[in-house]
Amino acid sequence: MVRVQSVCIGILFLGLVIFSAGCLKESQLSVTGITVAPKTVTAATVVLNVTTSVENVYGFGSDPSRLILQAFDTSTGLLAYEGVQEIGVINRREAVRVLSEITLPHKGSYRIITTVFEGNERKATGEITVSSLERLPTDDARTAVAITGMDFIVREVADGRAVIEADIFFTNQGADPSPPFTVEVKARERDARLVADRQWTMLGSIRSGSTVMQNVTIHVPDQYNYEVEAVLWRDDVIIQSGTGYVSLAPNAKITAGEEFVTRSIETSKFVSTEQRSPPSPESTGIPRQPGFTMPAALASLGVVLFLWRRNYG
Repeated sequence: MVRVQSVCIGILFLGLVIFSAGCLKESQLSVTGITVAPKTVTAATVVLNVTTSVENVYGFGSDPSRLILQAFDTSTGLLAYEGVQEIGVINRREAVRVLSEITLPHKGSYRIITTVFEGNERKATGEITVSSLERLPTDDARTAVAITGMDFIVREVADGRAVIEADIFFTNQGADPSPPFTVEVKARERDARLVADRQWTMLGSIRSGSTVMQNVTIHVPDQYNYEVEAVLWRDDVIIQSGTGYVSLAPNAKITAGEEFVTRSIETSKFVSTEQRSPPSPESTGIPRQPGFTMPAALASLGVVLFLWRRNYG
């Protein structure tokens, strides 16, 4: 009887050992994180870098692993992309980062699902959603130059038209000098949305962290309100835009309803006499041109008169 009990205990112990060994051997994989970043963006497509973090939290990997990456359109549920990435064996307590690329249309939102298989067995899954891909600027449209302000000066008012100087401030918020741009400045009447004037100018390279001012003159009919828009172009791509407002016929709301009163403004009173002349050599440190200054010329004339009187006087 005792011998039978000993045999049973031995068999039970051996079974526990075999079961434990099997559990220790089998891996327990987990997707611990997914990050997505744009690689290239064109007008039609977006290439995304997808990084999936996979960890074997328990057990030993027995078979090579692979990752299946899928992207589903959130509006239709249709599969937009599917790809397979080989991982290899993931050892116990080992974490790996799997780098993948997916190409999607430059619009819409997508559910990105990563599924990890070990052999033919599904071990782990993770999911992330990317939204509104159409908001991503194309590679050609990315810039660190921002339009940081606009000032307006009335230069002339005559025959129902106003000449206005627009001072537009551009700031390079990036780490490198900016490339040159073409700047379009247009004045649009705010109610009718008609463009009253359009001017073009060139903006040169801006040093990192610097702000430059570009001056453009626009000619518009007097006694109207305008939205002045500055648009940065690089070749045929719009890079950046900013808007300022000039109200030559401002309106004021005087009741809770829709009653308005028009306030008359005499634009001619705002004509500026400020002259935009280059700074003097003294203020810029630029050396003067060769030649006699007035004190030097007077001293030279005195010396000549003294010598003449001594020789001929």
